[in-house]
Amino acid sequence: MDRTKVTQHITLQTQCGPIEGLTDGTLSYFTGIPYASTRRMEKPVMTTSWEGTLDATRVGADALQLMTFREEEAEEFYKKEFRSYGKEVRFTEDYVTLDIVKPQQGEKLPVLVFIHGGGYETGTVEELPYGCCEVYAKRGIIYVSVGYRLNVFSLYNSENFGLFDQVCAIHWIYENIQAFGGDPERITLMGQSAGAMSVSCLCMYPDLAPYVKGAIMMSGGGAIPHIARPYTKEEAAFFWDKIKEDCGISTEEEVKTIDARVLWENWYRESRGELGKLNVKQAGIDGTIVAKEPSKMLEEGRVLDIPYMIGICSQDFMPLVLYYMLRKWSKTLYRKGRKPVYGYFFDRKLPGDQYTAWHAADLWYMFGHMEECWRPFEDTDYALAEEMQDAVASFVKNGTPGDPAWYPMTDRRHGMRLYDGMSKGMAKAGFCFRKLAHTMFKEPGPM
Repeated sequence: MDRTKVTQHITLQTQCGPIEGLTDGTLSYFTGIPYASTRRMEKPVMTTSWEGTLDATRVGADALQLMTFREEEAEEFYKKEFRSYGKEVRFTEDYVTLDIVKPQQGEKLPVLVFIHGGGYETGTVEELPYGCCEVYAKRGIIYVSVGYRLNVFSLYNSENFGLFDQVCAIHWIYENIQAFGGDPERITLMGQSAGAMSVSCLCMYPDLAPYVKGAIMMSGGGAIPHIARPYTKEEAAFFWDKIKEDCGISTEEEVKTIDARVLWENWYRESRGELGKLNVKQAGIDGTIVAKEPSKMLEEGRVLDIPYMIGICSQDFMPLVLYYMLRKWSKTLYRKGRKPVYGYFFDRKLPGDQYTAWHAADLWYMFGHMEECWRPFEDTDYALAEEMQDAVASFVKNGTPGDPAWYPMTDRRHGMRLYDGMSKGMAKAGFCFRKLAHTMFKEPGPM
């Protein structure tokens, strides 16, 4: 959405107070909504009121990250792919925000809540291609994109402040979405990469059972294998002690007050050194949201009994690991008689460079901002995008992708639908495994 071309304002009354957004007469946009206030290394406090009318017509603030401190070092491939458009970006430690895109009319509409990826280190609420996504609002769904704390400010001491932000966002949405025409009883979570891993964690948190009715996980969803298990606070203590030592501090109070750049720079350096080889750059075992090792929680059936859609790309990051995570999740839930898991295998070679279906390539197709991409997309790509968006919309509304040929996965039936832009059907396990093994050992993607 080009905000400079949308000048009509709209005001709604929420439980927090009035909020002003923009509308083009068909869709309405509310951006930069502060759903919680945050203090460093403390859990979020949900926003329950604001003074006057909240201005939700401008870009929100994102969490501190690589772009905050070292923009010149951003990974070139993804910088060109998702950030080469000169969008305004602001950063803050004081609060976290979300964006809402909704149909102008309608009540009791289903809600799709998206959690961005970025390795728990980076990412923004309005990143291309998913920022201010319109395709689902045009299909009668309220779309919400959630920001959350990242890197050292999220992961410190395995406390998972970013995950607690996401839980807080879900609570805020549940309490306030009716004001936007949404149905709080029809919330579906969706995440990509670290966002998908976050959704996996959230779906193991029983307190969210009343709020979440479905989940979509892209390139990161499923059962984290034991070899990549998250660390407990005790196991990770030496890593955080080293960072404090590097910063020249020793107390927790000093961690909360030291200059943000100093804290981040030391974390960044250590996370890429010898200590960074350990699993301290992902959500840890906090005893609450991540109560114990996720693979054990899955085996014990401590997973929300809701329908799932999980997918990977054929040139994905750590492809065989992601494949294992997806298959373990689907097999386990099937054997326990849970609601269905629908899988997809994205195998479209995107036009424009030497890569094929690289990690995050399916974002362009799922969210429909292809006209803002530098790639020379073809009619086949747009047709494929429509098909994928229809499947997601059907899943959000009905708990199924809609096409009767898209079978749920079982312990034996692979059930992954093949998207190659030219044909469709169920991809066999052997085909997927060979593709992913080739990616891993002979033709890795850009990550």
